[in-house]
Order: sequence, then structure tokens, then C-alpha cells
Amino acid sequence: MAVPSRRVPRTAALIVALAAASAVVTGPAAVAAPAAGPAAGLAAAVTAATAVTVGNPGTQTNLQYDYVSLQMTVGGGTPGYRWSAVNLPTGLTINASTGLISGVARGAGTRTVTVTATDATGATGSATFGWRVIRDACPRC
Repeated sequence: MAVPSRRVPRTAALIVALAAASAVVTGPAAVAAPAAGPAAGLAAAVTAATAVTVGNPGTQTNLQYDYVSLQMTVGGGTPGYRWSAVNLPTGLTINASTGLISGVARGAGTRTVTVTATDATGATGSATFGWRVIRDACPRC
């Protein structure tokens, strides 16, 4: 008498794939060597969903002595972000808790600014963009 073969229901196969994928995700968005098959694609999707992504506001242009207010945006990661910026124009600062860049632009010239957000797990994301401050011939006319 032949023993009928048992097929694994789709739900059980999905649970096995999810368990395998969660086993390869380590740290704040790092993936160890992913397994082949459905678990590999799932691990990549889990990693992409947890990556910290800072929105790029594009090139900024202001006149010297303009008041500036630029809210940076972030997606992904674990909430509880800390913000930092490198090479902001003179007179501008970034609020480390909110990501708001503000102040009065004082130094004329063009800079390449990099803004970084660090999430609660230590994962980071950044955006780099140009910022031009133009010297106005008559700033108070």
C-alpha cells in the first residue's frame, strides 16, 4: 500500500520563509549572506524598509541676510532621529531634534551641504545638496 505524499500548505511555507528571512536580518539594517529563494527577496525587502532615507531638498539659493527655514525630512528607520549637518552656510544651524535648518544666511558663496539623520538604532541616512548664498548689492533697499 502506497503512502500518500504530504504537501506543505502555502501558509506553512510562508511562515518558514518569514522565519528564515528574519534570521538573516541583523543589526540596524544589515543583512548577512541571504538565503536563496523566497527568503532572500523577503530579507532584501525588510532591509529596504528599515533603511534611513533623508529627503533631498535640491539646490538651495538665498540672498545674503535672508532668513532661512528649511525642514529636512526622513523616512524609514526607527523613530527617534538625531540630525546633523556639515558645511552649512555661515549663520545657519540645524536643530538636532527636529531637522529644521534655520538662521540668517551671512556668508556669500556656494557650498556642498550634507545632512545626516541617525535613527534610534544607530542606522544613518544622508542627503547631499548645493547651497548658494548670493551677495546682494543692496541688502536693505
